[in-house]
Amino acid sequence: MNSDTFKINWVGSQCINHSLALVNRELCKRLIVENKFDIGIISYEEDSNFVMDKEMKSIKERYVTRDSQADITVRHQWPPDFTRPNSGRWILMQPWEFGSIPRKWYIPMKYWVDEIWVYSTYNKACYVQSGIPESKIKVIPLGVDENTFHYHVEPMALNTNKSFRFLFVGGTILRKGIDILLQAYLDEFTPEDDVCLVIKDFGTNSFYNGRNLGELIQQLRLDKKNPEILYINHELSPDELAGLYKACGCLVHPYRGEGFGLPIIEAMACGTPAMVPSLGPSKDFCHEGIAFLISCEQEKWPDKKIGDMETIDFPWWLKINKNELQRNMRFVYENQDVTKQKGQKASQEILSTFTWNRSAQLVSDRLQAMLSEKQPTRASDQEIISTEIQKGVELYQQNLGNEALDTFLRVMDAYPTSLHARYYAATLLFRKNETRAALEQFEFISNIMQQQNETFQATLWNYIGICYTNLKEYNKALAAFRKGITGNPVNRSEVISCYQKMIQQCKKKEQLIELYHDVGRHYFEMGNDFRAREMYAKALEIDANRQDVQQSLQKVRERILLTKETYTSHQAGFEGKDVQELYHRIAHKFEGEEDAIRQLREYWVPYFLPGDKVLDIGCGNGLLMEMLNQVGVETVGIDFDKEKVVQGRAKGLNIEEKRAEDFLAGKEEMYDGIFMGHIIEHLAPKDLLNLFIQCVKSLKNNGKIIILTPNIAHPPVVENFWLDLTHVRPYPKRLIESILETFGLTIKESHYQYNNYDYYVVAQKRAYEVLWHSPIYNASGYAEEQKVFLDALKPFPLKVKIEPAEHQQKPELTNTEMRNYVTALQNNTLKQPLIHYQAAPAYLFSSPCAPISIGRTMFETDSLPPGWVEKMNELTEVWVPSEFNRETFAAAGVEKERIFILPGTIDGKLYNPERVQPYPLASAHAFNFLSVFDWNKRKGWDVLVSAYFKEFSSKENVCLILKVSKMLEGNINPRAMILEQAKRMGISDIPPVQIIDSYFTEEEMILLYAAVDAFVLPSRGEGWGRPYMEAMAMALPTIGTRWGGQTAFMNDTNSYLIDIEGLVPIERSIPYFGELDGHKWAEPSEKHVRILMRQVYENSEQAKQVGMKARKDVLDTFSKQKVAERMYRRMDELVKHFYG
Repeated sequence: MNSDTFKINWVGSQCINHSLALVNRELCKRLIVENKFDIGIISYEEDSNFVMDKEMKSIKERYVTRDSQADITVRHQWPPDFTRPNSGRWILMQPWEFGSIPRKWYIPMKYWVDEIWVYSTYNKACYVQSGIPESKIKVIPLGVDENTFHYHVEPMALNTNKSFRFLFVGGTILRKGIDILLQAYLDEFTPEDDVCLVIKDFGTNSFYNGRNLGELIQQLRLDKKNPEILYINHELSPDELAGLYKACGCLVHPYRGEGFGLPIIEAMACGTPAMVPSLGPSKDFCHEGIAFLISCEQEKWPDKKIGDMETIDFPWWLKINKNELQRNMRFVYENQDVTKQKGQKASQEILSTFTWNRSAQLVSDRLQAMLSEKQPTRASDQEIISTEIQKGVELYQQNLGNEALDTFLRVMDAYPTSLHARYYAATLLFRKNETRAALEQFEFISNIMQQQNETFQATLWNYIGICYTNLKEYNKALAAFRKGITGNPVNRSEVISCYQKMIQQCKKKEQLIELYHDVGRHYFEMGNDFRAREMYAKALEIDANRQDVQQSLQKVRERILLTKETYTSHQAGFEGKDVQELYHRIAHKFEGEEDAIRQLREYWVPYFLPGDKVLDIGCGNGLLMEMLNQVGVETVGIDFDKEKVVQGRAKGLNIEEKRAEDFLAGKEEMYDGIFMGHIIEHLAPKDLLNLFIQCVKSLKNNGKIIILTPNIAHPPVVENFWLDLTHVRPYPKRLIESILETFGLTIKESHYQYNNYDYYVVAQKRAYEVLWHSPIYNASGYAEEQKVFLDALKPFPLKVKIEPAEHQQKPELTNTEMRNYVTALQNNTLKQPLIHYQAAPAYLFSSPCAPISIGRTMFETDSLPPGWVEKMNELTEVWVPSEFNRETFAAAGVEKERIFILPGTIDGKLYNPERVQPYPLASAHAFNFLSVFDWNKRKGWDVLVSAYFKEFSSKENVCLILKVSKMLEGNINPRAMILEQAKRMGISDIPPVQIIDSYFTEEEMILLYAAVDAFVLPSRGEGWGRPYMEAMAMALPTIGTRWGGQTAFMNDTNSYLIDIEGLVPIERSIPYFGELDGHKWAEPSEKHVRILMRQVYENSEQAKQVGMKARKDVLDTFSKQKVAERMYRRMDELVKHFYG
């Protein structure tokens, strides 16, 4: 198919005098003459007085209807039209002068339009910064008609006797900088100077009508005290305009914002040099050799809005240096020969590059290229919505709430019926306390959410109720809350806070009963039985005869009693059942599931505590017994392989040569644990049941059985299972779980190991059910701490069900063994959780879903953010890592009796400098400082970098290694910020800095610690300071701030503490923390950081001794075993406190 058969529709004004129409005319008439395409013109505004010439008549002949079909539609108009054209492809040619684009443009430009044409590289950069893909944007520069605008044009006769004329051409509006020009001109020149400022105003009959400064200019012109001003506001033909340019010595255009600046190249084509800002679109065609550049800088607007258009980000334009503008004007006036020379060069460059013929050729080439390219696949509306919503969620997870809200609003601009975008926007407005705006969105959603699940609808009704409560419209609030009682909504704690407000203000008894009853029902649905009972009791104190409340109270009492029986009864659950009965109950329950693989015994050592007594059935030569003995566990082993028994006894192990049933029969000895590794597959079903009966009888109340056996469901295991002549039968995992549950045991953990070759079951005689809600799979300190806690809790009688809290998970950051363990806990099912444990910043806490609720959190300033106190006072207890947070939390309003100190911990075996090889650093230096932190001001990176640059030189053999993440400020560039700081300090030759911003696993982090000589972090505030503890566990001399949670384990004998200059208010400009009114944190002394870094560097041997003491102190006090035991004991105390 020939290109001349392709139809191009060009949409935009033609027969009217303004810049957009001029561009359309110049390009279209050349495309028509070129005759490569069938050009159709869709014009949407006309001026009846517009002068028609032969070329314009050819354009009018190409007019088509708005619904005319085409291969490509090009739209170049104002305002832009984003309705889909009747064509296969769609190009939008759209200039923009204010940096950040209008919010409503974002989705159409990013997804709907196939290509965007802009006038300048500056305009392109603005679009890219606003989130439009760079690949979609093409630069089509504007041009001049070289037959009209050229060096030899005749100058216009002007009504002035002044020999030198400055010229301004354009709308006399602030964006064009006319006010700056007037100020500079009036301040620099006097009536006696042989100079005149000529102003050609395009604002009288254009877009700018009503916004121009014509009246002011007339007043200034008539004032005899001012230098001469000539004001022209009538229409000029192109020839007349060219003559005007030629009649003046210099065009001055100090624009604040431009899409291109057509008058600039028109003047330059005529040999009149331009005076323009050093930034902006004129950079494409102005440089010092042909123009006079005015220094400037970008200046943001205070609001994300241009007129009535909301923008993606804060708009910006240029801030012109007025004093430099004056100096340039004086220079031009006094050096007219230089000015003329620049003008001559300018004309040559412009006419060789920026002509309408060249612009039209670029357009033609691009159209032909598009037609030869494969038709792009457009994302569906649902794909667009999902992509943008996911982006908004990720921003919110990075604590970029405002940016997330903007993202959701952009989706709503394009897709107003998107329920999820509207919901996310509403919840963020709600968090920002913009109650009316949030309520409007929530109520809109309530009318379109019929297809959503019960939890979503309940949560939505509760939000509506909370909004009405905040607006003190209590009847509407109650009506909404009652619709949200069932369905497990995520915002119950906020609902309960609203009820408490209403209860405090309620004066009528009947209403008070209803309020207590309602809030009791909410507590009951959450599983918070004790608070539910309390609320029902208060309602009955007012009216003891309310049968509905009595029924609710009876219901919660029954559930409390059932829970008490579950957790306080020590009965094993199998008395009275003989083997035959059990055999028939279980034998055929789960036929068809099979399992197999082998496993190293070392994995099971952490499941037992020093002082435990463990029976190893089928112990072989006692490998597991040896490892358990080394950590203080007493062991007994049995095996009927005489040779293995002899080998084990030779190692001093207590092993008997017996069958398990015979060994246990009639024995009164009780065990904390019984281990059976690859035993049960050697037993017939009746023998297996007999063994289990004996084992359960021999278990202590908190004892556990661990079973390991082949996973017959794995195909390679099926092939080899019967090669072992001693195998009697395989036992599927679900069957073993069922048998153990029949004996009254709790399946604490059950999963696969070693590439699915084995499965294991950990069955506990009595275990508290714990719902565990926390980050697990990200790089946060919370995630790392929780994994250590979970690993350390293996020996204790807790059945944990994990619900990872993070939406954006990175499982690759967790080692395979831990990932396998965590997956097992995720797969657990709970009948009725007794304890709801959460670990996160408190604003993320969900409503408690169990009678006992625990929140693990911390904060880094001297107070707490809004909403935290209320969330924490709804919990049974709040666990903080140190006395630092106990004091700050209590001072902020958390009830002190709820606060319990649970310190952080660390795995001394994992963090052991003697067991790892150093990480291969990018460059070799004699001494390496390491700092590990999320890049934000709280971490004191600015203090660290400044201290390092001042204290060390590039000649010293030292390096500062920064291992950074970007969770709080995802879009920053650490390297650029460091170089900018060096520039501000006036340092050009900086000492070496290495930045590592890639994700590291925990193992990689340990290697990195092993590769350096010291750790330094002048943090302004820490809740605990895990990187300090990690560094100290790796025996590194550690430099840290003398304020914050880290002082729980750092002191002057085991570390190097940085003095602070006091507590200071947090700067408002700092993301997240700056929004917290009245909060303070420490200001580390830069001077003292320098002293300590130098001290550690020059006294490295002494520093190593301090590092060794740091490791000993941390592991002695904060070992996994000690912290986990404190954690479990506290849970046990809470259960006994509430259930007796």
